[in-house]
Amino acid sequence: MATKDKKSFKKFAKKHLATVIENRRKGAKAKKEKLERIEKKKVREVKEAQREEREHQEQLERLKDTDPEFYSYLEDEDPTLLQFGKEDIDIVGDDEGSDAETEVDDEEQLNDDDDDGNDDASGNDTKETAVLRVTREELDRLIKGKKIEACIDIYVSAVRELGYAVKENPKASATRKFEEPSLVKESMLRVARFVGSNLSSVITGKGSFKSHKTRFLMRRLLLSLMVSVSESSSDAVLTAGLLHALTPFVPVLHYMKGITKVVLKTALSLCSADEESVRIAAYVVVRAIATRATGTRSMYQSTAFKGMFLTLVRTAHNYNIRNAPLIAFLMNCVVDLYGTDMEAAYQHTFVYLRQLAIYLRAALQQQTQSNVRAVVNWQYLNALRTWGAVVSKYSEAAQLGPLIHPVVQISTGLMDLFSSPRMFPMHLQIIEVLNHISIRADGVFIPVAPYLLRILTSSSLTLDHHSNGSAEKVESVDLRFTIRVKKSQARIASYHRDMWSECLYLLTEHLATHSHTLGFPEAFWAVEATLKRLRGEVKVPKIHSQLSTLLRNIQTTSQKIIARRDQAGNGPCDLAGMKQLEDELKNAGNPLSSYHQTLRQQRMQAFAAKQRNVDGVGRATLEATVNKEKDKKNRKRHRRDDDV
Repeated sequence: MATKDKKSFKKFAKKHLATVIENRRKGAKAKKEKLERIEKKKVREVKEAQREEREHQEQLERLKDTDPEFYSYLEDEDPTLLQFGKEDIDIVGDDEGSDAETEVDDEEQLNDDDDDGNDDASGNDTKETAVLRVTREELDRLIKGKKIEACIDIYVSAVRELGYAVKENPKASATRKFEEPSLVKESMLRVARFVGSNLSSVITGKGSFKSHKTRFLMRRLLLSLMVSVSESSSDAVLTAGLLHALTPFVPVLHYMKGITKVVLKTALSLCSADEESVRIAAYVVVRAIATRATGTRSMYQSTAFKGMFLTLVRTAHNYNIRNAPLIAFLMNCVVDLYGTDMEAAYQHTFVYLRQLAIYLRAALQQQTQSNVRAVVNWQYLNALRTWGAVVSKYSEAAQLGPLIHPVVQISTGLMDLFSSPRMFPMHLQIIEVLNHISIRADGVFIPVAPYLLRILTSSSLTLDHHSNGSAEKVESVDLRFTIRVKKSQARIASYHRDMWSECLYLLTEHLATHSHTLGFPEAFWAVEATLKRLRGEVKVPKIHSQLSTLLRNIQTTSQKIIARRDQAGNGPCDLAGMKQLEDELKNAGNPLSSYHQTLRQQRMQAFAAKQRNVDGVGRATLEATVNKEKDKKNRKRHRRDDDV
């Protein structure tokens, strides 16, 4: 009976379990083959590493024989370039621990020759180290020992300690606490500077990383650094320090996919920060990315050029005395950045000037509300001011000189389109831009005198001793930060006097720019005649004095030029002689240019004092605000009592 049961089971197993048995047999065979492949791969990797090490050693031996001086130089300056094998492991810092989510590498188990007791003790030490707080002595020891991986773990721990979200799987060595609160930010700065100054130890001579692990470590550090820079906007010292520490990483950013874009975007956003130190450090990073080695800069050069200008445009939607230094800084950054590559700068400048011209053409063809608002705003005027500074800075014919004419055409077209007296402040803004182009572009002539004389001879700006008392209560106008005035503001006498003073200053600047040319007396005789007529009509003492002083300097300069021309005796066909004579007149100076320099110094000092006053009261306290409201109520009460 037992034999029958045994035969029945075999028959059943053969019929119903054959597939299961076959699958198990194949699985065991596949597992065995996989283990064999892994072992063969490890053997190949070891042999390849040994072969590369032998080749490097042979090359160094040949270098020692062929060029012993260079070999000794490498030994003195950077001994790590002459070491291979175990030294790479020390640089990365594998002995400081690895990800908690991953198992210990097989190589570490094979290389460990200690007994089981030592292994247990080592494991306990690692766990204890992960629990202990970070101390300054430990940080000094790791930096001195050049343990890069452990330092990066401390940096990530510091970022997490500040409450910033780091998008990576946390591990025990990267979630440690710090012994002192002040050590958190200090460790971030020290680690970033240390790794940046030791990049040569993690890259090869060809510029690539020594291993995938070093690339992962650098990527991890840079992502954490970007998080801390973008989140620590309240701490200007920390942000500026981290940005300065980021600059050495720029040459190796393109070896890590997606990092350059993140760094550039963050740096561009920080170029408009409130703190000047942060803005400067961020621009240094942007400039380094745009100007790095040929062959890699073209990828992000256009992005940097475009991003820098768009940062300016987004910031310049409003223009006042508070953000004027920030906008001036961004303009200077655009001018400097576009000077790094004239060919790319010409293309970008041409495209943006064309866009400004398209907006102006739409307003000329059809003056709808949207078309007018597209050109009458601070973004448009600041863009025009920026491109005027760019083309005048690089005004040579081989640079951006040909683009001066489009800037002038757009500027004069904008003034001709809006010739209303209420738009005269915008005219002054544009004329100031054109004057600065003439000054920086080696005296290129731009006819702005007719526009200034049109303002001075306008019937809406007549000067009178008497002014309406109610009109004087209207808020005063700051012409530097005004595009269009209200009707009530256009009627007050102080606005008229400010307009006259500003026009006379800009006219003085225009005349002083060309006061060294031999044709100055004949070119500006119409201006002199108009000013003489206006001097007889103006009765306000301050404006009358300015007109008289300007006319006296014009006449003295004209007489000096005429006498110098008669003495030289050169004809107009002698271009070289005329140029030499003009250079002599420019170097010698004249009363008109000296008068302009005096006015300019006074103007700069007045603006600086005004800006200091604004900065002093910029941050009002609660008590000051309450007192201000009380004073306002008291003034209203006294006014009602006076009326009664």
